[in-house]
Amino acid sequence: MEPTDIEFGAAMKEGCFHFEEGFTFVNHGSFGAVPTKIREKQKQLQDVLNDNPGVFYRRTRRELFPKSIEAAAKFLGADSSNLFLVQNATTGVNTVLKSFPWQKGDEILASMHTYKAVENACRKVAEFSTGGHIHQFEIRFPIKDESEVVDSMTSFLDKHPRIKLAVLDHITSPTALVFPVKKMIAECRKRGVLALIDAAHAPGQLEINLEQLDPDFYTGNFHKWMFTPRGCSILWIRKEHQSWCTPLVTSHMYKKGIQLEYCYQGTRDDIPYFLIPDSIKFYQDVGGRDKIVQYTKSLLDKASMLIAERLKTEVLQIPKSMEAPCMRIVVLPEYVGYEKTWEGSEKLFKDIMNINKVHCTIFPVHDELYLRLSANIYNQMADYEKLADVLCQFTRKS
Repeated sequence: MEPTDIEFGAAMKEGCFHFEEGFTFVNHGSFGAVPTKIREKQKQLQDVLNDNPGVFYRRTRRELFPKSIEAAAKFLGADSSNLFLVQNATTGVNTVLKSFPWQKGDEILASMHTYKAVENACRKVAEFSTGGHIHQFEIRFPIKDESEVVDSMTSFLDKHPRIKLAVLDHITSPTALVFPVKKMIAECRKRGVLALIDAAHAPGQLEINLEQLDPDFYTGNFHKWMFTPRGCSILWIRKEHQSWCTPLVTSHMYKKGIQLEYCYQGTRDDIPYFLIPDSIKFYQDVGGRDKIVQYTKSLLDKASMLIAERLKTEVLQIPKSMEAPCMRIVVLPEYVGYEKTWEGSEKLFKDIMNINKVHCTIFPVHDELYLRLSANIYNQMADYEKLADVLCQFTRKS
């Protein structure tokens, strides 16, 4: 049966995916899920590679790279000459940060909701390369209007004129906030600050036209919401920066063209890149963004309210324009033995996974623990009812 004919939920999970029996998956946002059809094609390409690696690396991949880049560029509204393939969004961020022509004392701006790995990369560059500083602008809940986020960013830029680069999320990983990035890019450009958009969660969730958005840099994963195997992301680089924003790895194609430098980096596994066209086709065959988002938004509205009611807490209070289509946040109560820290959050979600066989994720923000729910086409309400039952079993602090 073709994906077009399969209903979302249990039938889609059975017909197009394969998960370990006994586990409940409501954390698509962390690692994605690869449809069985794409997994089969991945195995076929691995066989082609292993049967004749000489031909694969010297001929086959040269034929496959342009097709994948063109497919990704068309999907994201990008000029293919501005689009490059990298392993993940963290790689994309590191590529920009470690290529940047820093001067002594230059500073970086991120937010308090920046993904920890990205924050660490900013901090290392600031501490060891520039002798400068990383600033993180604050975002407090509740949020009444998205202008609060823009204003918080611009106030930092105005107070700290040595900031040269702002690292901004399209969708924040810990809190699933959609930033008004077009407005934020414009404010950065007014002040001569370059804007690097960490869009790890955006492709597949948000409508994207990169040439119109026109940041300085934009990096996003295809292996989260676009169904490719893991290790498949894009880095869009504005033309004027391509002379210096080169790959982290320098190999045989040095100074032979930036696209070649990004593509050919030794004997690595490039197969996830080559499945971009197949994954886009699967995404479109099941109905594309409109149909997927209509399903996930409705499911998450119900699921988040159910869990908040069961836990006697609340969903995150933010404008509708800042809600991620396939992710939602619920405040967790205080639990005995689980502090509101990174260590406490990791202990809690690992206990939920190891003891109760439910995959979710939990982040500490503003001295609270937040449950981040994900929904995709294979999820159904029963998944979130199971999670609610599990969360209600933990002992609350009085």
